[in-house]
Amino acid sequence: MNKLLQSSIKDSNNADQPGIIIPAPFTPTAHSKVKAAKKQYRPYVYVTASLLLFACLILAYLFTAKSVVLVTFPQANKLEISGGLHFELADHFLMLPGEYQLSANLEGHFPLKQAFTVSELQNQQLNFEFTRLPGKLTLELEPQTPVSVLIDNKTVEHTGNTINNIPAGKRLLTLTSERFLPFTKEIQIEGKEITQTLPVKLTPAWANISFNSLPEGAEVYQQDILLGTTPFSAEVLRGEHQLRYQKAGYKPSQRELEVRAGIDMRLDPVTLFKLTGKLAVTSTPAGVSVTYGDQYLGTTPLTAAVKPDTNQSLLLFKDGYQEYSTSLTVPSGETVNKSFKLQPVVGEISFRVTPADALLYIDERLMGRANQKMTLPAKQQSIRIVKEGFVDYKTQILPNPSMEQVFSVQLKTFRQDKFDRLEPMISSTTGSKLKLFKPNDIFVMGASRREQGRRANEVRREINLTRAFYLGLTEVTNKEFRLFKKDHSSGHVKGNSLNGSKQPVVRITWLEAVTFCNWLSEKEQLQQVYQIEDNKLTGINLEANGYRLPTEAEWVWAARYQDGKMLKYAWGESLPPQEGSANIADIAGASILGEIQPTYNDNFITTAPVASFTANKKGLYDLPGNVAEWIHDYYQIQTGLSLKTEKNPSGPESGDYHVIRGASWAHGTRTELRLSFRDYGNDKRDDLGFRIARNAL
Repeated sequence: MNKLLQSSIKDSNNADQPGIIIPAPFTPTAHSKVKAAKKQYRPYVYVTASLLLFACLILAYLFTAKSVVLVTFPQANKLEISGGLHFELADHFLMLPGEYQLSANLEGHFPLKQAFTVSELQNQQLNFEFTRLPGKLTLELEPQTPVSVLIDNKTVEHTGNTINNIPAGKRLLTLTSERFLPFTKEIQIEGKEITQTLPVKLTPAWANISFNSLPEGAEVYQQDILLGTTPFSAEVLRGEHQLRYQKAGYKPSQRELEVRAGIDMRLDPVTLFKLTGKLAVTSTPAGVSVTYGDQYLGTTPLTAAVKPDTNQSLLLFKDGYQEYSTSLTVPSGETVNKSFKLQPVVGEISFRVTPADALLYIDERLMGRANQKMTLPAKQQSIRIVKEGFVDYKTQILPNPSMEQVFSVQLKTFRQDKFDRLEPMISSTTGSKLKLFKPNDIFVMGASRREQGRRANEVRREINLTRAFYLGLTEVTNKEFRLFKKDHSSGHVKGNSLNGSKQPVVRITWLEAVTFCNWLSEKEQLQQVYQIEDNKLTGINLEANGYRLPTEAEWVWAARYQDGKMLKYAWGESLPPQEGSANIADIAGASILGEIQPTYNDNFITTAPVASFTANKKGLYDLPGNVAEWIHDYYQIQTGLSLKTEKNPSGPESGDYHVIRGASWAHGTRTELRLSFRDYGNDKRDDLGFRIARNAL
């Protein structure tokens, strides 16, 4: 504008000299001031300036505006845009970056109103999509029937057979009806308020079922709905049904029916039975068994349904009472009441009980002292006889009306009862088997002075052995002993092993033998017999139930006492031994032994596996040979025959040595092979082992 002003001044003041402005003196006056001001505000100046400004704005708009293509699906004829300055050019718009609102309309579609943003990118295309208006669907049902309609598994309302306002697109149509199978189909809804037509043929969900009964005329109910009166046919829906047939004067009958759609059935006739009569019976006493005809009704008092209109026998019976029988007819549908009194049948029983002051219970009723004569009903009854300190006696009795019975009982003490129930055979945790013995015998230990081979320590003693005890069938083996002392070795004799697992353990002291017994008692949580401190015996409790060595009296009874007599040798009364009798010094061990039995061969040089030879009559092995055995008793020599019978002796309370009984593989003389032979000692030997025992009570 300054340049324009300068040009104007030049043209007006110096037309002859273009481009030169000549200064002129100026004298301000009021007139001149007004004139100068009027020159600054000429109209063409404003117009020019405005045009220049507008041109600049257009250039700025063109520089910052973006080319935007707006596309609708389907294509709309007219788009309305609001928001910022924009120009439509052919197939695109010039729009400044910012927020705008698009509005468009298209027939069959919801109006499109959507905000959009023009970004800083130069060329942009924005896409918009119309939503079709919902469509309509008319169902052509065959047959015409009320249905429930689901679109995409949601229940929808419908008018007649027309469904309105279905969103356009793929839809899952489901039709359900009480009497038809569900109909499902995927359909394409065009929308745009277009009405489509869909033919639908419904499949029946029932079958035709024919019903009948014997006799006819029965009403058939499904739950409480009457289907009809036989014979008839009816349409029955698929599924499982509970049917009830009923007819006046007959028992109702229940049936189950499973129906498959479209599969018709003719059911077999249902047989109905007439209503039974009822028989009510009471009796004195109660609890009487009742039969009517061949039907058992139960025990009185009772009310039971019976076959009607038929004369049948009625029988009443009870243990201890006379039977009663009669004949009776029960009318159909009626109740007959009867009452009867049975006569008792009794028998006499005399109870003879020891101890005499024991008490008697019959069927758990206290009857007083057990020793009495009683008249009892002739029926099975429970007997219990009791007394403090004794085991209850229980049994069943049946009195006999034709004769008196005598009932004798001797009650057992708890100890006697326990004694009678002892196990005949037990096993230790190491595998030893022990047999139960219940001796009640008097016998003489030792030998007569005249017996050839007798020694001075074989004094005759009368013994009364009554205490029950368990005794090992065999001697303790190396295998068993090594469970107690794993590093024990029984060694060998001149290269002949004594160490086999089934050979008897040897080379052990008496103290080691009883220590093994204590260890075994502890393993089985039994009371130990031997008190041992610092590897010394300090006490003995022979009343304990743990393992121990057999007493000398027990060993002698087990080895010698047979059929009321005392054996001299295990095989009889003379030498040589019978074949297979025992493992002793003989031909087999002649190379390492001294005196032997020259005509006997047991085929073992040293010890044999236990139980290799025949057991004696008590079932015990190796008592007369294999190895000699440590005995519980201290060693003692008595003088002369004692006049006093010793009961269950266990030897002296102390001593320097312990008794050893029985011959071994190293013994072969007449003296040693006799069962009365006694030895003693404390030291280990190659031919000395042990077997275990236990008190039974």
